Amino acid sequence: MDRNIKMRLNKIIQERVIKRKAMFIPIAGVATFMLVGYAAVDKEKPVITSDQIEVPYGEVFDVDAVDVTDNHDSRDQITVKANTDSLDVNQLGTYNVDVTATDQYSNETTKTVKVKVVDQVGPKIETLGSNQGYVVSVPVNGSKDLASYVKATDNVDGDVTPFIEADKELNTSALGTQTITLKATDTSGNETEKTVEFAVADTEAPVINLTNGENVTINYGSTFDLNQYVQVTDNFDTVSPVVEGSVDTKKYDGVQTLTITAKDNSGNESKAQLNVTVKDTEAPQISLSKSSVTVNAGDSLDLASYLASATDNKDGDLKSKVNIPTVKTSKAGSYTATYTVSDAAGNQGSASLTVKVNAVSKGIAFSGNVSSSNRYGSTVVAAAYSRLGCPYVYGASGSNSFDCSGLVMWCYGKAGKSLPHSSGAQKGSGSVIPVSQAQPGDILWRPGHVAIYIGGGKYIHAPTTGDVVKIASGASGFSCAIRPN
Repeated sequence: MDRNIKMRLNKIIQERVIKRKAMFIPIAGVATFMLVGYAAVDKEKPVITSDQIEVPYGEVFDVDAVDVTDNHDSRDQITVKANTDSLDVNQLGTYNVDVTATDQYSNETTKTVKVKVVDQVGPKIETLGSNQGYVVSVPVNGSKDLASYVKATDNVDGDVTPFIEADKELNTSALGTQTITLKATDTSGNETEKTVEFAVADTEAPVINLTNGENVTINYGSTFDLNQYVQVTDNFDTVSPVVEGSVDTKKYDGVQTLTITAKDNSGNESKAQLNVTVKDTEAPQISLSKSSVTVNAGDSLDLASYLASATDNKDGDLKSKVNIPTVKTSKAGSYTATYTVSDAAGNQGSASLTVKVNAVSKGIAFSGNVSSSNRYGSTVVAAAYSRLGCPYVYGASGSNSFDCSGLVMWCYGKAGKSLPHSSGAQKGSGSVIPVSQAQPGDILWRPGHVAIYIGGGKYIHAPTTGDVVKIASGASGFSCAIRPN
């Protein structure tokens, strides 16, 4: 024993024994304890009893979780350190971590402990948008996909919304509340359940569509049909508009305003205004007693006699204000006579009359006999004049297109005489005479072509493709004339 220690103990014993004999035994016990405490030395290492420790994902490794025992020191007197360089708490898995425990007498133990990073937290289910708590607002006929209304996120897996399971489908076609239990599971098998109420409601107002705009013009005296100007649609209900105001189509001044209200069964409401102006937009109607008339060249023509009536939806009878057209009958042809009239609003109506003017030859009107030598003459010539201007079409025989023999056949048909449709065959249909003896109505013939003689060395024929039925001079250019029997 150290000399100083012995001297101190001796002094203490001497003082306590001499002065306080009654305390001899306790003091002797203390002295004995002190001798043992100072004399003893702790040389035993702590023992690390933990082989594996679980650490929650993302949390810091805590050395207090390591179990350590010692022969002398308590757990809180032991210093524990860990080398966590190889540990990633943000990655699931098992890692080897070296742990060192040191007691108060500097006895040290190192052990490799397996640290398992585990996910023990289930996904979080939350509602989206402005929805609060456990009641989610859903538009009627809206999306049936639950991902439109809720979201599930996991601390490890992130967004797991696509993997949400539900105990029933969401029905958005019926108004009311539906209770659905949702379950979300992460890849570690952690589950979260949440019961959510989905309130399906109609919060959308009907749509008022003014098909022609908010300002429309309708005809004076017409029937006003709101459906032609207003259409109402709704996302859920069938809605009929309620109209405040009315339209008088005989009221000719100012704007008439209609207030249109559309309200569905859920109380959603829309309003619109339709401004209606009544104007006379309809033209007067002119009626004629005939659609066409035929006169001879030089005849007088009273076109006013063919006007039957002229009426207007607002101004009434306008017959006296009709502009009567004029047609000159001095020249043969087909003319259009147009009657016009305007009402007080400036709307103009019109009607047309076709006027056909037949020509005369040498001052002789073809309504009578041309020559006693050709009994068909006057009728044939008149028929030929009526076809002036009709186009040549090969093989055609009327009534609005002809080839040469077709024209001759058609004109004689009007006189009651049937002829073949062939220039060669027509040559044999009557008496052959010199061209110089031809009379109006006779057939002029040359190989491959025929015409109808009208007198004065002139004839009417259908020349060739691209041309029209017309009058030509030079009858002497034909080989002969034919007078049908």
